[in-house]
Amino acid sequence: MALLIQDGRRSGHLKWTTEAVQRRCADGAIISAFCTPRIPRPRQRDAGAVVEALGNAEVLFDPMTHARLMSGSNKLEDYDTWGLWGNSGIGLDNTTRRLEHVERVFNRQSELGVPSLAPTLTVSSGRSTEADHAIETARVARGLDRQCYQSLAGTVDFFASGTDLDAYVGRLAGLRASTWVVTLVPAASTNLVADLAASTAGLVGWLRTIHSLSFRSRVIAQNADFLGLLAAAAGADTVGSGWDRSMKIFDSSSYQLSTPAPRRPASYVTQRGLAAVLRRTIADDIQRLDPNRAQELRGGPMPADDGQQRVHHLRVVRELVSDVYRIHDQQDSVLTLRGLYETALGNYDWLNSQVPGLVSASERDSWVNHPLRALESYAKAEGIW
Repeated sequence: MALLIQDGRRSGHLKWTTEAVQRRCADGAIISAFCTPRIPRPRQRDAGAVVEALGNAEVLFDPMTHARLMSGSNKLEDYDTWGLWGNSGIGLDNTTRRLEHVERVFNRQSELGVPSLAPTLTVSSGRSTEADHAIETARVARGLDRQCYQSLAGTVDFFASGTDLDAYVGRLAGLRASTWVVTLVPAASTNLVADLAASTAGLVGWLRTIHSLSFRSRVIAQNADFLGLLAAAAGADTVGSGWDRSMKIFDSSSYQLSTPAPRRPASYVTQRGLAAVLRRTIADDIQRLDPNRAQELRGGPMPADDGQQRVHHLRVVRELVSDVYRIHDQQDSVLTLRGLYETALGNYDWLNSQVPGLVSASERDSWVNHPLRALESYAKAEGIW
């Protein structure tokens, strides 16, 4: 089991990532073409420096083609340093473009000394033209490197499409890839975690996909964070996480230029016993209520600052995913995660019995109730509930 840190744009990202790997609360990193340049830029290290700094840790380079080809993606200052497209133009809609792009992606990965990871595009329906283009791109990649990792990026609607999804995943499984990197792409929203958690059919389909692919392949659940617990129960042995929203969940807005008003980022504290990340003000209230119980719920001392919270968060997610993942006994994985969620619900009940409304019903739903509902639906269908 492993936790890989997703890429980010903050100036301290490489330092924080390296420290997390050294402290063994992460096992490696995924470099994104949108976040790390091929050549150094002011206050930004290049991808080669990242690979060198992480030593023997696992490192992947994701060209993030599925993000580049999404409508509105225009935050390209780092992306354009990679030169991933040929003379025929940008897109995966014909044979020449697919071949030019995959060749360039694989060349960049070879330069870095990391595994070949095929590009893909975001699929919204298994019956769509884009779905066919994604399959054809995967086949081109396999033709160039039979050992390459493959990518699947799908919207919530795609993963909720029932028999259409099953048929498409069957086509993917036929590629016999050693490793699949799977990304769940939520609809654009101001509350991505809550909206995605409430998408039961989409989560269940995502789990079924991971389950099916894991019979033959390693599965990495990208941008998963706490939802990575569900992925681990379904058979993913690796999850992607981090400290910013765009690292914990696929956020289409992070690939778009914007001019937001200056604001001070909110501070959060991860609560292991609640399977949640809540505002620091709530963590302070819990600490005042019962310091010993508060430490038990957090899974460690109160992080004194955001730096300590980064380490605390990664350690908690990694430990929980490790607790859930069972390579030979999926029913035990489901039972472990079910117990974790049910214990968390009891902890929410206790907190709100002490201070009514301390943690809102919406937070409880987003972090525990909705994921538990998806787990139950998936596991019952598989006969392992």
